[in-house]
Amino acid sequence: MKRLLFLSLLFQALLSTAQVEVRLTVESGVTATDCTDFLSAPEPMWEVNVEGEGWFAYPQETPGGCFTALPNLQYTASYACAADLPAQLEVCFRAFENDPILPIGCPIVRSCLEQVCGNFDLPAPGQSLSYTLALPAGGSSTGEINFTIEAVGLGGANDEPCTAVDLGLLAVNDTLGDAGQGLYSNRCATFSPGEPNPVDQNAGGFDNEYGVWFEFTTGSDIGSLLLIRAQSDPESVGDSLDIQIALYEAAGGACDGNLNLLIWEFPFNTYDAFINYPCPQPNTTYYILVDGAFSAPDSERGAFGLEVINVGTEEAPDERCDALMLGAVPEGGSVGLPGPLGNFCATNTGDPFSPSFVTQSSVWFQFIAPPSGHVIIDAVSVREIDSIGIQLALYRPITGSCAGFFQHIVSQYTFEDLDESMEATCLYPGEPYYLMVDGDGAANRGTFTLTVSDAGDITPVTNLSPTICFGDSFSVGNSVYTETGTYSDTLQVFRGCDSIINTSLTVLEPIVFQLDQTQPAIGEGNANGIATVSAAGGTGNFSFEWCDGITGPSNTMLVGGALCCVTATDTLGCTADTCFTVEFITDIIPSFIADTLACFGDEDGQIVFSAINGQPPYTYTWRNEDDSINGNGTIADAGEEVVLPDLPAGMYTIAIMDMFFDTTFTVEVLQPELLTLQVTQTGDASCFGFCDGNAAVLAGGGVGGYQYLWSQGATADTAGALCAGGYSVTVTDANGCRQSASLSISEPAEFIATALQVQEVSCFEGSDGAVTVETNGSPVAFQWSSGDDTQSAGGLPAGSYTVLVTNADGCQDEAEVAVTQPPGPVSVEVVLDKPVSCTGDTDGALLAIPSGPGEPFSYEWSNGAAGETAAGLGAGPYSVVLTNEKGCQATTEYILGEPDLIQAELSTSDINCATGENGGAISVDTTFGGTPPYLYSLDGAIFEQA
Repeated sequence: MKRLLFLSLLFQALLSTAQVEVRLTVESGVTATDCTDFLSAPEPMWEVNVEGEGWFAYPQETPGGCFTALPNLQYTASYACAADLPAQLEVCFRAFENDPILPIGCPIVRSCLEQVCGNFDLPAPGQSLSYTLALPAGGSSTGEINFTIEAVGLGGANDEPCTAVDLGLLAVNDTLGDAGQGLYSNRCATFSPGEPNPVDQNAGGFDNEYGVWFEFTTGSDIGSLLLIRAQSDPESVGDSLDIQIALYEAAGGACDGNLNLLIWEFPFNTYDAFINYPCPQPNTTYYILVDGAFSAPDSERGAFGLEVINVGTEEAPDERCDALMLGAVPEGGSVGLPGPLGNFCATNTGDPFSPSFVTQSSVWFQFIAPPSGHVIIDAVSVREIDSIGIQLALYRPITGSCAGFFQHIVSQYTFEDLDESMEATCLYPGEPYYLMVDGDGAANRGTFTLTVSDAGDITPVTNLSPTICFGDSFSVGNSVYTETGTYSDTLQVFRGCDSIINTSLTVLEPIVFQLDQTQPAIGEGNANGIATVSAAGGTGNFSFEWCDGITGPSNTMLVGGALCCVTATDTLGCTADTCFTVEFITDIIPSFIADTLACFGDEDGQIVFSAINGQPPYTYTWRNEDDSINGNGTIADAGEEVVLPDLPAGMYTIAIMDMFFDTTFTVEVLQPELLTLQVTQTGDASCFGFCDGNAAVLAGGGVGGYQYLWSQGATADTAGALCAGGYSVTVTDANGCRQSASLSISEPAEFIATALQVQEVSCFEGSDGAVTVETNGSPVAFQWSSGDDTQSAGGLPAGSYTVLVTNADGCQDEAEVAVTQPPGPVSVEVVLDKPVSCTGDTDGALLAIPSGPGEPFSYEWSNGAAGETAAGLGAGPYSVVLTNEKGCQATTEYILGEPDLIQAELSTSDINCATGENGGAISVDTTFGGTPPYLYSLDGAIFEQA
């Protein structure tokens, strides 16, 4: 089944030049008019004009007659991309009464015309909107029209995941789209911030620059393999695209959420792209990104076709306990799969060991072995769907349970061929076997068919003719044979094969000895006894080996009193032995105990010795190595002890004699090595007055178990926390022997740091103080309480500072210094020296009064004056900056006032007949402003009080 996404033929024809076509279709209209027709009934008509392209008259009077039939596609416009679309279309509608004088042809004479225009929004690409445009009520003609605006095509509208083209619901064995039709283009695409980009998820050089998006949703039955194919310029319109393609899955199914990159493809040898996606999930929405790569000019944008194919491949079982039962293999027949299966979703979870390959994506099958126990397993890769490099392994469940131990029977992998044909023999008839199918590293997942065929009976027959020694046995399977004869056994070997064994067995006669001791040994333990041996039975031609390693039928070095065995071996390797005690004549046997001295150089050792056998009484002599110490004596009875006391260390030779034998032996009186004590390490105190010195000694000789005692109380071979001075140490070993040593610990001269003030703070509460530190050593590090780490520190406010100085030998000293400052800040006060006389005058003066440390002072007034007095001032704010000789400053402001403007309220008395010609008067009723008291003048020259 194939379902295609169809667009109009017009859109396909315009694909190479336009992505979106805007269409306006007039659907219907109705009008009425108040006008009348002189000779006939009124003929109401209406017209429509879109975007000023001209008026179309409606309705058509009769089919094929005058004017325009409905519905009518009145307006079309093509645009390369959705971004090029206008926001609105202007539509004008007018209604009128058509009143032609002579109704010949299709004349239009408009009367009672009413018109209305409006702007209407365009729909999104791929959608349509319906509108109604009506004339206002109350006119001579009324009516309304209905029309539809469509935006056909994509035009880059699928530029982001949330505007992806929906290819539809993908069912099993279904196809969405058609890669052979060039329905799509990325000419209008751009990359938006936040849009998924394969290169951000380690997809090589796949960089989303002009990508467009598609989506599809899987059904509940989806199979195990999807094929996604994108074909560049499939209709050969000359608009090629070097395709890159990627498949995403949205977390939670949301297009604006996190899109997870599943697989991508960027072929280098073709402009087309092909993706095999294994193990898709049911009821899941997937997103496809199609972009172009730069391999030639303009190869990044172009036309393409796209299709998603569900090949309908079923998945084989991943777990061995879910193995697909193929059934019992019939005699001379076969069992197999009804159709191809895949391993696209498989893992290697719980897989048993295979010696022929490493499992990766294995699937499982089960069959019952035929009566022959001999099968041929054929697995064929289905190359038409998706090839797999087949690997096979066969197992037998030892306990019969799928979850128990699996015995490996046979496995096979042929690198040169995708298919495999494997033979398995010696299977137990009627028992279940598990077959694992996997893919190699080059083609790990794919589809395949499987057949298990009976290969017939191949039971082997073996003939044996063994010869064994007397007393041995010969086993065939569970049968054990110990006598000469002919036997036949039928066996089942460990993997289930029958095997016939025919045995002709020969058992040899037993080996019999003849042993004679012809001469006893002279004294027990002496190797001078003589014996001979012979044997019969077996295969004859014997070799002999005696207890002391001598070979041959006689031995002249037998040890008196010792147990000796002689072994005879025939040509087949059959062996037998006989044992005897060598007869001897008795010799003197001494025994002794020697002392070990407690300490090197002691002379209190002793030797205790005695003798047995021989013929008492015995005489003896003894001496040391240089014969400086010696002696002799008699031992009356066997076992009587002789003590030699007060011996120094050394070797002593003792000889004991009777009338027949004598024996001489050497005894050593041991002493331990000289106990020594060596001073191996002294570490002086790191700094003057420090008690961090250390020392170590090494004891040697003696008998070990050393114990140490230092003069300062330490009891180990090392002592720490030592102050300068002399020390002694004594070591005692386990025998109480002692040795002593002395040593001394030194210390360096005292390291002293002195902190000095280099510069006091210039201004009160300033921070330009400076300090430094001097030492009697070689300082390498400084740490001031101010945070500075150099020898000198600056930019400091007043206060106390400490510095920790580290010398080259790591010793430290701390010093303190105070940074001083002036006793108080510089300050200034401004007072009025002379007020402003009148409003607007500039005759005021101000005086600055300094205080605080330092002289001389300088003054800087805001009006430019430079002394302590600023004169010629009008009303207003003034400031002064006071600076002492160290640059310390103080600033203050003063607002200089002025008198208000003098104003007066006057009244007059007019001249009348009663008062006479000099009876007029001017009175000052109220005076305010200025600075009282006031003077008055009528002529501006002579002033007087009122």
